[in-house]
Amino acid sequence: MSRSFTYGKHRVVSRLEDPASRQLVDAISGGQLLRESVFRDNWRTLSAKVRFGDDALLLKVPRARNNRRWERFLTLFRESDALRTFRHIERLSALGFGAPQPVLACERRWRGVVVDSFVCYRFVEGRPAEARDAEQILAQLQALHRQGYLRSDAQLANFLMVDGTVTFIDFRLKKPRILPQLQKAREIDRFLRSCPEARHLLSRAEASSFWLWLASSLESASFGVRHLKRRVRNRRKRKARS
Repeated sequence: MSRSFTYGKHRVVSRLEDPASRQLVDAISGGQLLRESVFRDNWRTLSAKVRFGDDALLLKVPRARNNRRWERFLTLFRESDALRTFRHIERLSALGFGAPQPVLACERRWRGVVVDSFVCYRFVEGRPAEARDAEQILAQLQALHRQGYLRSDAQLANFLMVDGTVTFIDFRLKKPRILPQLQKAREIDRFLRSCPEARHLLSRAEASSFWLWLASSLESASFGVRHLKRRVRNRRKRKARS
């Protein structure tokens, strides 16, 4: 079970004993952990496999969320992105789905808002999901929907196969309040776009449902708008260079 406590200027949620928790917070804050692999290191996110004693951990620092003004403002009323990620992993596991084991999450506030946060969970040794795993993944995604949750960003790349079972990674759980059928259908549509081979796995009723048709239409429009914005930005950059 996890417990929450204050350590210096940090609020910590951890499944480790207190001494180990404090040692891990100090090591991360001081940049002392060995990074065995770095998956992303930019202004948005640091995601790296790190070594803490005998344990391999996945360290995630949501830099953009820690620094955006409106994101900081929202933390006046809620926990940091890192602590919420920790809670989501715990909740998904409690629901009976495959997820990493959360280890520790930490946030530091200044004048009431979060200015720094990070989360660690045990590194999952598995293989990236492939099209041949679509049936299992779709079944797990639909099972999650039946329990009233969305997982967010349901792309094939955000699932791992561990000992033949599906493990969810890079997710945020959400309970849809408005038009839940549409929101669930949009998540199914996003998965189908990343794995077209899964489309034949839908039942006739699912494949021809109004909600999936509407979700697909909205997703196509959304992709179109994003593509147009990208083209406008690139054109402006070319003009600025010329």
